[in-house]
Amino acid sequence: MSQQLELLTENPTQWIAVSFVTPEIQKKEIKPFVILALKELEGTPDRRTSSLMSADKFAAVRAVVRHVARLRSEQKEGWNPDDVMTFLEGLRFSPESATELASLLCTEKMYDSIPLHMRTKPGLVSLQWKIDLSLSQANLSTSPQDTKEVLHRDTHIILLLKLTDGSSRTYRLSVSKFHEFRYVIASALKNMIVLEKRKCMRKD
Repeated sequence: MSQQLELLTENPTQWIAVSFVTPEIQKKEIKPFVILALKELEGTPDRRTSSLMSADKFAAVRAVVRHVARLRSEQKEGWNPDDVMTFLEGLRFSPESATELASLLCTEKMYDSIPLHMRTKPGLVSLQWKIDLSLSQANLSTSPQDTKEVLHRDTHIILLLKLTDGSSRTYRLSVSKFHEFRYVIASALKNMIVLEKRKCMRKD
């Protein structure tokens, strides 16, 4: 599975309701629905949206457009048409409707007017770290306590981050900042676990 397809399909449970409606969506309905969905994303909703006879079909297309548009900023390159088609076919769009929708979603111009706050920031693919220790013999005294202080002062942690948009980031932290970073991450994970156990976060 490609990285783009993995990103598009990372949360399959959110599409259960949508997949019940998509088989009924006709090719001729795709483009009008996409235009209306984009107007909403741009902050200029069309009045026709509130009076649509097939509101459930529009809601399904709108969910797909919002999902793909928000993930676009995580990609260094444009969407791969084959990956988008596979994603749409998995949502049970008919071949004709999937082809029409994929061609629109893979058009780069479509994303030009979407506000930056609607776009998702690049995600983390991998994180590696290593110890950077640069000491000269002259910095080390005969006192064990002084040696320990020098080691703590001159030792740094190098963080190497690879992001979903293909870019890389490198950060140099002191030992104390690295431990602070570990604590923040551990606290965030613990809070996520607590939230997931609450009834309001569970899907029946």
